[in-house]
Amino acid sequence: MKTKKFEQYDVVRVLEIRAAIGALDDAFNLRAPAIGDVATIIEVYTSPPGYELECSDGNGITQWLMAFSPEDVDLELVKQ
Repeated sequence: MKTKKFEQYDVVRVLEIRAAIGALDDAFNLRAPAIGDVATIIEVYTSPPGYELECSDGNGITQWLMAFSPEDVDLELVKQ
């Protein structure tokens, strides 16, 4: 299986979430990530590999901000 390469500020759609998401009681998460959400890659981590994703609503209000390892989430590129 080929690993997809994404870059900082790529806009992606969440196709699958394999990570367990616990309670989200903080200022950065109004709700949990969901399949179909569109998010921006805020940071690309190399060691260990992963992505910091931010999903905002139409008014620019952050709905969730979360880091995922590539094994925990399946993404597709929406636009660069």
